Amino acid sequence: MFLVPSKIKTFMKSRKLNVFLIFFLLAFFILVLSRLSVNYTSTVKFKVNLENVPEEMIVLNDSLNTLNLTMSTNGFAWLKYYIKTPSIAIDFKNEVRKSDSLFIWSLSRGYAGINLQFGKDIDVKTINPDSLFFKVDINAVKIIPVKPNIEIKFSPGYNVLEDLKTKPDSVKVIGPQSLLNTLNFIETETLKKNNINKPFSTKLKLKIEALDSQILVKTKTVSIDVKTEKFTEGTLSLPINIINVPNNLEVNFFPKTINLSFYTSLESYNAIKESDFEIVCDFNEHSNTSTYLSPKLVKFPKAIKTSRLHQQKIEYIISE
Repeated sequence: MFLVPSKIKTFMKSRKLNVFLIFFLLAFFILVLSRLSVNYTSTVKFKVNLENVPEEMIVLNDSLNTLNLTMSTNGFAWLKYYIKTPSIAIDFKNEVRKSDSLFIWSLSRGYAGINLQFGKDIDVKTINPDSLFFKVDINAVKIIPVKPNIEIKFSPGYNVLEDLKTKPDSVKVIGPQSLLNTLNFIETETLKKNNINKPFSTKLKLKIEALDSQILVKTKTVSIDVKTEKFTEGTLSLPINIINVPNNLEVNFFPKTINLSFYTSLESYNAIKESDFEIVCDFNEHSNTSTYLSPKLVKFPKAIKTSRLHQQKIEYIISE
């Protein structure tokens, strides 16, 4: 029968404790707010980030440069500077000048650019040091072609008319001249596809990790369009022309025409005509021990993928 009063006393004590904690936390919160609303003056170290550095330049001591800024602002603004190391930007192109072998940033030239990076609630009082010195090395620049590493197997009767090329088909690389001299192309990652019967596009990563770490390639990926089309085969009977025959000779040859098979897209097939082709035999290549000339296809339209002459020898007779 004494349990009920005991429980009441325990409840009252816990309730008083909870009320005390609430008032304590509220008072602490108000105190923090009042302190943060007051302006303070302090000095903070800023890491320098260089912007607009020409691509061919490498700043050798970039990570060593810092600026100490003495500023006045409220406690709320100060919080972000204590959470992580702050950084400040310097415009290399417009705020840094060259002096002999060094590049120099001076406070007189760069103060306005730094001050613009802070809001109106922050008063920048001093900046130290008043000069920064940068050592710069000059790299070579080279444009190299992209080599697509692609293995595509088309469905029967399908193909692409033009050779597969990436966009862009070449990229800029920057690095020591000795290394760039040995670099003639850059490969893409491998793309393998089978039974392709329709167009598709994709992006491919460049194999930058295969290059020396001193070589910089800003382009990381390229795109490729595979314009898959339905293909068909056609055959034409084309006349043969003998060239480089001396004026005092007459050459009779047989046959006068030759069949040529070509492989083209279905869309281009009807536009292809005999006048798009030319087959010649060069008399300068004749031999006294042979009575044959070799026909060669010297003119053909871009719209054909492959072609094949049905006959490789043209018989001829010389008469004066």
